[in-house]
Amino acid sequence: MNVWGWIILYVVLFAGLQLLIYRFLRSDEDSPLLQSTPSGPDGRAPDDIRKESVLEEFSEPNTTDPSIRLCPHCGTENGAEYTFCRECVEPLGVW
Repeated sequence: MNVWGWIILYVVLFAGLQLLIYRFLRSDEDSPLLQSTPSGPDGRAPDDIRKESVLEEFSEPNTTDPSIRLCPHCGTENGAEYTFCRECVEPLGVW
């Protein structure tokens, strides 16, 4: 077989392999591990997903605790030992 015969054979086999991989990955019998959202026992999304991080983000900052310093620029809670804000890197106040 000459060079062009090998090149054509390679291209045909490569295209066939790509088609087999595509059909394997796009099969109708996808496993549950490939689902993008978790599902409860009845197939719907579970209701008990906790969103504590979102609640903490929108809750009122704790201004009564002396070990916490609020950033005057962005409002982030920082520890008492911080000189600069850990979020916006602005100075927290008088040094």
